Amino acid sequence: MTVEACVAFCGAGDFIYAGVEFATQCYCDSTIQIPGAPSPLGDCNTPCAGNASEFCGGGGEILIYTNGEPGPVIVQEVGQWSYEGCFTILERVLSEVIDVPAGVTAETCTAGCQTAGFTIAGLEDGQECWCGNTLGNSSLHVDDDDCREICISNHDEYCGNANRLAIYEFAASGAPPPPTACSTNDITNFTLVATAQDGLSMPLKVVVVEMVPSVTWTILTVSFRFLLRNLQLMKSCFS
Repeated sequence: MTVEACVAFCGAGDFIYAGVEFATQCYCDSTIQIPGAPSPLGDCNTPCAGNASEFCGGGGEILIYTNGEPGPVIVQEVGQWSYEGCFTILERVLSEVIDVPAGVTAETCTAGCQTAGFTIAGLEDGQECWCGNTLGNSSLHVDDDDCREICISNHDEYCGNANRLAIYEFAASGAPPPPTACSTNDITNFTLVATAQDGLSMPLKVVVVEMVPSVTWTILTVSFRFLLRNLQLMKSCFS
């Protein structure tokens, strides 16, 4: 592990911060997770395993580099949807989880929930989109700092957190339109091109599998997740 290797690795993932820890570990993120707090720079004095002339954090201390780009935000409004806050998930709060092939963000999740006829959308764990019309009674409103996990598909936005939902509500007068029907009995645009010769009658089965490109990042431990794109002389030591 070297500083350059970690910075390049995290930069390729479009992150803002790169962090090196305990000589051999590299972390990437676009936000500094709570409760990380600054430490004296001298505490990050463990030589890097791949280059002893560089420092790679320390035991329980992470040396963080940044490219200086603006950090992610919680989107406050999306069209007729408004952010209502961060909520706990003691039990399932919203009833339906929906697939968002383009990747979950505040924009895509609210659009998906609206198309499905729901008035509440929730972002969870950086990649999940939940929909419903009411919140479960067990859900508690907590500080926005609890919803600081970046969206996997867009590092400029936060998408809730583990066991935390960033809730958006449809704010326009009236409810969203009902779901659009996706089936029809109209076969006028179809032409018969083949018939079975074995006397068996079977329905035509079509399976559509959409492959969504993704990048998997291997994190060696789970105590921190941090990172950088261009190596600059801007660094901090965190514990």
